[in-house]
Amino acid sequence: MKKTLLLLGLLAPLASQAQIFAQETPAAPASPETPPSAAPVETPAPPPETPIVAPPLDDAARIREATLAYNAGLAALKKNDWDAAAQNFGKSAALSPNDAGALSFLGYVRLQQKRWDDALSALLAAQETGTGLNTRARAQLLNNIGFARWNKDEFPAARTAFESALALDKDYFDARYNLAFALMSRDLFSAALPHLRQLSVQNPKDATIWDGLAEAFEKTGNTASALGAAKRAVELEPKNEAYRLKFALALSQSDRRAEAIAQLRQLLAQTPNNASALLQLGDLHLRSNRWGDAAAVLKRYVALRSSDFTGRFNLGVAYDYSAKFDDALAQYAEAEKLRPNDAATKNNVGRIYFKRDRLDEAVAKFNQALALDPDFYDARTNLAIVLAAQKKWDEAGAQWQTLATSAETASRAAKDPAQKRALTNRLTTAYSGLASVALSQSKWKDAAAHYRRLLAIAPNDLEARSSLGRALFQDKDLAGAEATYRQVIARNPKSASAYNDLGVVLESKKDRKGALEAYSRALELQPAHSEAKSNIARLRGNATVG
Repeated sequence: MKKTLLLLGLLAPLASQAQIFAQETPAAPASPETPPSAAPVETPAPPPETPIVAPPLDDAARIREATLAYNAGLAALKKNDWDAAAQNFGKSAALSPNDAGALSFLGYVRLQQKRWDDALSALLAAQETGTGLNTRARAQLLNNIGFARWNKDEFPAARTAFESALALDKDYFDARYNLAFALMSRDLFSAALPHLRQLSVQNPKDATIWDGLAEAFEKTGNTASALGAAKRAVELEPKNEAYRLKFALALSQSDRRAEAIAQLRQLLAQTPNNASALLQLGDLHLRSNRWGDAAAVLKRYVALRSSDFTGRFNLGVAYDYSAKFDDALAQYAEAEKLRPNDAATKNNVGRIYFKRDRLDEAVAKFNQALALDPDFYDARTNLAIVLAAQKKWDEAGAQWQTLATSAETASRAAKDPAQKRALTNRLTTAYSGLASVALSQSKWKDAAAHYRRLLAIAPNDLEARSSLGRALFQDKDLAGAEATYRQVIARNPKSASAYNDLGVVLESKKDRKGALEAYSRALELQPAHSEAKSNIARLRGNATVG
């Protein structure tokens, strides 16, 4: 985010000093504020020790003309008449080439006119002729040179000028301000932070500084400090919509959704058609699973920004999860027009087709999404599920295998713990899908192999372990099945289903007593367990068991 640079402290040796404040972005600054008025002056008196010698008539006339032009330039400045000011300061500088004051004001006026080359030329000339200026005056001139160079997109030279100004005067607020925001505009947030901290001490009531601090903290990963700085900016300027929006975003990033929603609602009470606030509020409602609230807010946003893809897509999601599928499809259709190559939109349309049992159309949409993004996990997972629903087992298995291979490769390279956990979840889903396909094809050994791969990375997945037991049982590996169910029971002694399944295995092993004990334990844990009741009745030779 680009920030405003200040243009401050132009030196006028022949008049009172003036301070100038630039108000816009470095790329296209707006007119600075009018400098304080400067009193008309006459020719300065020479030092007392210098003998007073009457100048030649032509020199005296030249000095008078230069002084008149200079004072006329000051009068034009008071009226913001930049053309007249430039003409008069230019004339004064031409008549008195060593007058740093006239050159400085000429540079200032050229900056007002956004004539950056002319401004820099005048300011550099003022620097060259003003070698006798005091330290503060030289620092001011360097600051203004930095601003001129900044607007010429000469960042390294601008940075050097600002830093040189601070080297002369470490307490020079304006040069530090310009340097801080110049650094931020180049994403040099770590370098900007110490300057912003010092500025906040020098002027703790400047909301712009706190806003800059919030951004710099956020970009350098200091979420807590970013939140505090954003809050301070809002406290200083409670009616500033941009600051309140940023504060809401900082709250959202800190997972303080309720507070973020409150800030956005306050902003919208002030400005009901603030599109950015509506979009962010809609997003927060989506993340909080408040689908109806999200739809209501995003509908208002879309009315303001009908051609915005994000608004259309998010409104489609809100309708989708509210089971308003026709409305969702209408919004996704608009989103596809705005961004035809967006894979996520096609995936979401495919999901709705699947819910409506339009399986062929769902497959087509998922394939379109994957053509755009072959690594799109959700689309490939959904495609595998739909193919399985169509009983296209080999095709479904191929999709699950692609997912498994991709996740295995990525997992080997991953170093971040959070990324590894996410990839582990993907692998368990893929292995489970492969096992399910194998079970559907009565490929018991393959199913067992996939479940074992799953359990190697997720040993506490009891559902997968129970499924492994069923695969082993179907493959006539009764010992393996028994051991597996006992592992489930060891991890969850209150699993009625595991006891019932163990009973089935023991019954197949002709262990009637063990089977009855297992079935009975299942019934103790879950008195309404119908399979356990039926199994006990069969073993005891009774029709029912009370």
